[in-house]
Amino acid sequence: MTAADRIGRPLRVCYPFIGNNVGGSHISALTLIRSLDRRKVEPIIVLHEEGPLADYIQALGLRYELIAVRDFFKPPYLSTQNVITLLAHFSRLVAFLRRTQVDVVHTNDMRVHFAWTLASRVAGAKLVWHHRANTFGRGKAKLALAMLSHQILCISRYSASVLPVRLATRVLIVDNPFTISFPKPGGRDEKQQLIKQLALPKNTQLIGFFGNLIRRKRPCVFLQAAAEINAGIDGSFAFLLFGDERDHTMAELTALADELGIRTRVYMMGFKTPIEPWMEACDLMIAPAIDEAFGRTLVEAMILGTPVVAADSGGHREIIDDGQTGLLTEADDPRAFAAAAKRILCNTAFAGEIAQRAHAEAIRRYAIGRIVKEITAVYFDTLGIRQKESAAYPLTDKSLS
Repeated sequence: MTAADRIGRPLRVCYPFIGNNVGGSHISALTLIRSLDRRKVEPIIVLHEEGPLADYIQALGLRYELIAVRDFFKPPYLSTQNVITLLAHFSRLVAFLRRTQVDVVHTNDMRVHFAWTLASRVAGAKLVWHHRANTFGRGKAKLALAMLSHQILCISRYSASVLPVRLATRVLIVDNPFTISFPKPGGRDEKQQLIKQLALPKNTQLIGFFGNLIRRKRPCVFLQAAAEINAGIDGSFAFLLFGDERDHTMAELTALADELGIRTRVYMMGFKTPIEPWMEACDLMIAPAIDEAFGRTLVEAMILGTPVVAADSGGHREIIDDGQTGLLTEADDPRAFAAAAKRILCNTAFAGEIAQRAHAEAIRRYAIGRIVKEITAVYFDTLGIRQKESAAYPLTDKSLS
């Protein structure tokens, strides 16, 4: 039975976002939305603020509706201000869901979970929470709201492991989707173009950091590892940091680069989209972030054939097969990162083998078509429309304990 058989039209799924930034969770969610079969699912994107995410959505050729909310929710979620804001906008959200005949609301972060859970239930829409974080906390309000969801999707076993055991029966793990369809690794045109753009020697090896410049992503560890590489390996290197400044880290990073004596080899590249040409230009990606719920940039690099050295932490362990599809190393240890980088930078045959295996594994595991089928099946299941069994797998109470 299809959605059309049941209700005479495709399922209408609402995807609300705040809109004040663009991160990996937004990219993953919008990758899904773009790839949905419109014969089965009609997506409705809602923003609460117009800003960077609105620009990104429009650049993708997608449309959104604006439901402006001033002073969006911040922890603690049951603060007086948050409750006042929620009550002020509750009727608007319910009216919107009813007017647009939304069947399923698919939320993607805690603040949006908080804003839309009760409105979805009152409007009669099914609720799918996508848990993309590395924490959940012990708040009773969070747990009570989560218990109102019809399904919780997690992006890794690590992200699922932080959830309370009481939620286990409604949890599924579904990989993040990727639509990058570059040719097999081997082309180096992007690298030569970047070397020319930065006026670097032709034999320079490019080492990249990809992620917003927040402390948990460990950009300082990247720079410390860069200094170890620069001092311990013969050759010419450039260390490129791609990402928006957060946590007021730019001055700290610039000062650290000066202190380490590598300021002339460090390039603050800012946020780039699309990121693929820049990532493919690099000889190596170093990912020192800890406690990542997933690690989207690792998979992007694997698809593009850029070898990865990553912290042995969080979701990284579920993506990288150490020594086969990349290298895992002790977190927060710059010398360990430098030693792992040396294995790749000084052995082109080994680097090529890593790149080829990683490319094949990433394409196999994260192909967009499979993920779309899994999540579409979740939508149908919440409405009692049985489809082909999903490849996503449920957790048990034991696996969450």
